Amino acid sequence: MAKVIGADHEFHDAAYASGWAARFQPTPDRLRLFDLILAELQARVAPDGLVMELGMGPGYLAEHLLAAMPRLRYCGVDFSRAMLDIAAQRLCDHVSRVDYRQADLVSASWWADQTLSPDAIVSTWALHDLGSPVHVQTVYTGCAQALGGRGVLLNGDFTKPVGAVQDYEAGRFEIDIHLTMLGRAGFSRVDCLEVFQEELDSPTAAQNYACFRAL
Repeated sequence: MAKVIGADHEFHDAAYASGWAARFQPTPDRLRLFDLILAELQARVAPDGLVMELGMGPGYLAEHLLAAMPRLRYCGVDFSRAMLDIAAQRLCDHVSRVDYRQADLVSASWWADQTLSPDAIVSTWALHDLGSPVHVQTVYTGCAQALGGRGVLLNGDFTKPVGAVQDYEAGRFEIDIHLTMLGRAGFSRVDCLEVFQEELDSPTAAQNYACFRAL
């Protein structure tokens, strides 16, 4: 059987989530992605704006953003209670500025009971785990509706590079497909800001990711 670029996860299991978080601490390349997202937020969101993160995991991106923007308000969404618990421990110094929500992003109404519209929605290395372009499209459409015609979506996620000969899991697909889907979701301006750790010949599951911006 051919190797598939990707991984299976058991994020509802507390021990698995804790071990994954310990292994997945941000590398210098991943911190470059965090800084790119930070720069976009600093340029487009008020200092006390509201940012929603989809698939917040252990809270590494949230920690980075909250430390750099000391008045920022934050809502972290994840389907795994175990991950939300890990994030809450990591972000204990920012407890007054962070809300946590357990939700299934594949549900078309995951955003519906928000009392305030976010100024930005961010995500990193999460949406590919939904397992298909159809599910990612659902999330992109929900993001456009949650933003209510304003704000910005910034998604840094794993992709399948053009020309790859390896098999990739279904949630990893080409950059152009992401851009088409964002436009279909209702965003008027979409682009790919940067590609990170591009590797065509011998990729690992932790390589080939890009940052998408949708306005």
